[in-house]
Amino acid sequence: MNSVDTSVIDQDIMDLFTDLIKMRRHIHAHPEVGPVQPETVAYVKEQFDGMEHVNIIEGEPTAGVVVDISGNSSGPTIAFRADMDALDISETTTETHFPNQMNFRSKYDNKMHACGHDLHTAILIGFGKIIHQHRDRLKGKIRLLFQPGEEGYAGGKQMVKAGYLDDVLTVFALHCWPDLAVGQVGFRDGPFFASIDYFTVTISGIGGHGAAPEKASDQLLAMSRIINDLQTIVSRRISGLDHAVLSVCYANAGSYDAPAVIPATAQFRGSIRAFSSAIQDTVEAEFKNICRHSASSVHPDCNVAIEYKRVYPQTVNDSRLTRKVAEVFSRFIKKDNLFTDYKPTMGGEDFSFMTEKVPGVLFLVGGSLPENLSDKTVFLHNPSFDVDERLILFGVQAFKSLAFELLS
Repeated sequence: MNSVDTSVIDQDIMDLFTDLIKMRRHIHAHPEVGPVQPETVAYVKEQFDGMEHVNIIEGEPTAGVVVDISGNSSGPTIAFRADMDALDISETTTETHFPNQMNFRSKYDNKMHACGHDLHTAILIGFGKIIHQHRDRLKGKIRLLFQPGEEGYAGGKQMVKAGYLDDVLTVFALHCWPDLAVGQVGFRDGPFFASIDYFTVTISGIGGHGAAPEKASDQLLAMSRIINDLQTIVSRRISGLDHAVLSVCYANAGSYDAPAVIPATAQFRGSIRAFSSAIQDTVEAEFKNICRHSASSVHPDCNVAIEYKRVYPQTVNDSRLTRKVAEVFSRFIKKDNLFTDYKPTMGGEDFSFMTEKVPGVLFLVGGSLPENLSDKTVFLHNPSFDVDERLILFGVQAFKSLAFELLS
């Protein structure tokens, strides 16, 4: 616990830390999944109700809630975003899990904050409270974007659609990162998070008896061949200098209770990630060709139906703003802890819709104790996920530093 240096954190943030821990733990214990988070939105609004010079905007539920904090004089609007939604994951019950030890484990079955959005929300609330204390130093407006539905529901796109970015000059977001230590920050210029495409492939044809496969078209074999052949897209159709990942994450065919029945249908689903729209185009075209040709190579009566959806574009950090972020963060983050060319991730982020609208930067805030970092560090979307809560301090400090730099 003594390996984290918090001496770089402003005292007003330190004074708020106990309250921020309580907020984080409340949100963690009450996770909400999907495109709408009414309980979390109500909790967020409660933190700002009654404050002077604060305007709370709540429209379409899938677009979350916005909190505007006006500075002492006119100027541009700078936005900061936090995602609020949880995942369909059952939180571990092991005794060593910190939320279990401190009695703030998820109270809802198969719902868990396993991606740190509870921390992000607490950070943005804390940042809002700090900014409100110092609004006399600001020339402009701070907009807090409390966003639902990041986990596959495009809540960021809904906030853009609602017009919450229309009058915004720049937008910032952070993400807790278990592969970095508390006190470390990572980001990069340009593409940082990959695009996400989802696919569902259904193969239909002639079912039959396991003893007479020649009388069936064998959709299960066709599915197996397609899945195998799809791996050649990345290995043989994409340059080794480019990046793409294709993962089949679900497959279903036949019945466990019918081992002698060749099923008439088979289905599989998964995702594809890339770092450029050109690679996206190539992968999609190759994907569809392989699905159809591989199926027909098994039997001409194997019919393929493909649902292919582009979910999130790449998250691209603005070059000018990235340089500014590096300059600002260097004032409170030690040189060895500031990674300005951090490796990109194949994870997706719907913050991408916001950076398509206005220039923005997404950065990573370390969440693990330095001595706990290893190839076995529990990562995001894991039932045992948790991080050191002191990352909240660095998140608030980062947002505060950017706000004062841009609006002072």
